[in-house]
Amino acid sequence: MKTIKAQLKKINWIYAINALIKSKQEKAAFNKTVEYYKNKPAVLLRRPLFKKKHEGKVRIFYLSTDELQDRSGILQAVEQIGELFYFTKSDGTYGQYTDGEIPIRQKRNANRLLEMFNDLKNKNLVPDILISQTFESYIDAKVFSFIKKEFGTLIINIGMDDRHQYWKGTYGLIPHLDLALTAAPECVEWYEKEACPALFFPEGSDFKIFHPMPELPKIHDVSFVGAKYGIREKIVKALREAGVQVTTFGGGWGTGFLPVEDVPKLFSQSKVILGVGTIGHSSDFYALKMRDFDGPMAGSCYVTHDNPDLRKLYEIGKEIVTYKTIDECVLKIKELLKNENKREKIAQAGFVRARDNHTWIQRFEGLMNYLLKE
Repeated sequence: MKTIKAQLKKINWIYAINALIKSKQEKAAFNKTVEYYKNKPAVLLRRPLFKKKHEGKVRIFYLSTDELQDRSGILQAVEQIGELFYFTKSDGTYGQYTDGEIPIRQKRNANRLLEMFNDLKNKNLVPDILISQTFESYIDAKVFSFIKKEFGTLIINIGMDDRHQYWKGTYGLIPHLDLALTAAPECVEWYEKEACPALFFPEGSDFKIFHPMPELPKIHDVSFVGAKYGIREKIVKALREAGVQVTTFGGGWGTGFLPVEDVPKLFSQSKVILGVGTIGHSSDFYALKMRDFDGPMAGSCYVTHDNPDLRKLYEIGKEIVTYKTIDECVLKIKELLKNENKREKIAQAGFVRARDNHTWIQRFEGLMNYLLKE
């Protein structure tokens, strides 16, 4: 079956129809959810009660899956604000079990999490806070309630994909959480109407990893790192047809994959970093990306989709540049490549904004300030 699907994806018109159907389904599901919560009554919320039970740093246990993502600033930030422990499989490798049928991996991850907590208890190192970035399809969420009761640990989950993965991703976790962090601002209300306190928690970057490298020349006109599908492929093709040199990596692009440690250098040596802010196969349905913060932090001009969320985080046109259509993207990038002064002025302003307001350490310090506030 998988082989047949792979072959069908190679037929352009079938791929295009399938992409259109999926896009419409995602947006329809989102609009239905917005309407549902618009009519759902508000509830009385209780702030999560948090008090450290020992001397020294707050102990934080981090449960996640993607090691490359987490080591690009998240774990480093958590380690700055507390004593860090993180989930590993039984063989010591990072992250949750993702293979097998859903009930199997849910049980494996839950059992392993309990095993690690019991081991920490035996060492008198019970975590004060568990921060997970997970879906209900990965773990039996009842283990969170058990940990809360047995160890007195505060349970927090980060949802980076709530706009399109809420019902099949994080909704089932809600009864077991003390606090939800979401990268989609409207989803704060969704959680709160389910009696779960929530905070808008957009992604961030790490200045020690992504930063300007003025000693290196900007040898790439445009760079893009990400998966090859949908609108991403169309934009890169249109840019190249317009005579723009685009360096691409990852997800099957012709130039192959780029080691994660080389991404900061690529970004810093790019005149323009291309962002694609769409969800899945959509052309007008957006979500924040890590790239929205790593790109500007690298000190290069960042150009991405006109995602309304970005207007809460940057001054559009002065700190980053946005586009609504492929033609507009091509036009703006060609103009920026011709106008070095304008391009570098935007790049510098974007860097300052990212450095001053959008670091992972600022995100987690804000979280701790919220938890410790009386």
